[in-house]
Amino acid sequence: MNGAMMEPGTQVRFAQRTWTVVMLEGPHARLIDADDSVATVLVNYLFAAPDFEVVGAPQRSVAPFGRLEELPEQVRERAYAWERHVCEVETGFPVPGQAQEPRAEFDPARRSMAEREAAKAAELTAAGQPASAVTVRRMRARYREQGL
Repeated sequence: MNGAMMEPGTQVRFAQRTWTVVMLEGPHARLIDADDSVATVLVNYLFAAPDFEVVGAPQRSVAPFGRLEELPEQVRERAYAWERHVCEVETGFPVPGQAQEPRAEFDPARRSMAEREAAKAAELTAAGQPASAVTVRRMRARYREQGL
């Protein structure tokens, strides 16, 4: 395994294909390839395969396979809303790649991360969703670690 760690988002070579790990659950790894083929493999079997190797670092944008789709619509909508809030705090834009200027309170060129977190917390609280800067920071950390 060349000393690398496998986690969701990691690219691996197995069975003469390149796969992305989308979920680790107990002794199983769920893999998906470029053709959207899905495989569930015992991790011990995967590691023992003669052609197995970790070929790429985790891609943080990989969504946990199947977990989001299984949630009620209201919960999914809340997750998507938090994703927009987190993106705005981190980049200045609720949707990455927007051409317009970021709002002043979320502009990374003008405000520190702590100021942007506090601004987002105030904005959410004013909109009827009480939140603190600590909550925004925690949601950012979860998004970085787990994706949507």
